[in-house]
Amino acid sequence: MKPGPSVPFDEFPYNSLHCKNCFIFRSSGDIWQNQKATKGNQEMKQGDIIVLEVNMDIVPRTVRLFINGVLQPVYMSGIPDSIQFYFHFKYTNESVTVLSLKRLSSPTDATVIGAKEVKWE
Repeated sequence: MKPGPSVPFDEFPYNSLHCKNCFIFRSSGDIWQNQKATKGNQEMKQGDIIVLEVNMDIVPRTVRLFINGVLQPVYMSGIPDSIQFYFHFKYTNESVTVLSLKRLSSPTDATVIGAKEVKWE
């Protein structure tokens, strides 16, 4: 595994210095990639169950977001063949619990009317 970007504690990952080789699902519902925001997903709130489904078996590779079991319309495509996950906290009392990492035999069969693709640049 090769190291990924390093974001200092007092900075934001979508700052121009750190956002070149990453994409971000923000709690506001935006997806950020290369300093471009795409709106359309619902806001994430405390207590929500967040699922990222990464499909590395198709071309282009995709990442889809589910919030409390509901597929969100904005997704990322064309992701690199090697990825890593990280979490950014705005306040010192915030936390996240990773419940599981799974390899699925097939992608979740779900579609969203008005889905919006954000292509990796």
